[in-house]
Amino acid sequence: MNKLGFIALAAQAAPRVFQMRLRTWIMLGAGLLILFGLLIWAAFALIGWFFAQLQGWSAAAPEAARGALATVERQVEQVAPGAREKMSEIVPVLKAGDWPQRDVSGTDIAPVERYPGLKRTHWQREGRQITVHYEGRADYVTVLGHYVQGFTSLGYTQELQSATPEAETHAWIKGKQRFLAKIVGKPKGVVSVQIETTLE
Repeated sequence: MNKLGFIALAAQAAPRVFQMRLRTWIMLGAGLLILFGLLIWAAFALIGWFFAQLQGWSAAAPEAARGALATVERQVEQVAPGAREKMSEIVPVLKAGDWPQRDVSGTDIAPVERYPGLKRTHWQREGRQITVHYEGRADYVTVLGHYVQGFTSLGYTQELQSATPEAETHAWIKGKQRFLAKIVGKPKGVVSVQIETTLE
C-alpha cells in the first residue's frame, strides 16, 4: 500500500473513530493498561526465573562460575539500580532474607568439604562437643549425596539414624572419630546441614 493510499484509508476511518462512545474508549484504554501490566509482570517473572536458575546453578558451580554470576548481578545493578530489590517484591525467591549471605565465625569440622554455596549459620562448642550448622539454596538430594559420597570415599562407616522425604540423619564412624550429620530440605529450595562431633 502506498503512502497516499494509507492516508486516504486513515481519512475514511477517522470519522468512525471519533464517533466511538466514551465507554468504548474507556474499555479500550483499560484493556491496553491490563495488557501492558501483564507484559511487565511477565518480564519480571522471566528475569526472576533467570536469577533463580543462576542461583541454583551457582550452588554447585565452581568458584570461577560463582564469580561470573556475581559480575552479572553487579552489571544488572549498575544498569538498573535497585532492580533486584524491585524484582524481589514480585518474585519472593529473590529476597535476600531467604538464605544467609555470609559465614558466622568458627571452623568447618567435618573431613568432607562443605557443599558449595552453603553458609555457616551457627557454630557452638560445649566441652568437647562441637556443633556446626550450614544453610543455603541448593538441591536437597544433591547435598545429601555430596556428604554420603564424601564420607564413604574417606573410609567412614555409615550408620543411618533417621530418614524422611525431607530429612536424613547419618552417623559416620572411622576408628575413634564419629560425625553426626543431619541434612534437611526446607521450603523455597533451602537446605540445612548440621554436623556434630566430639573432640578426643
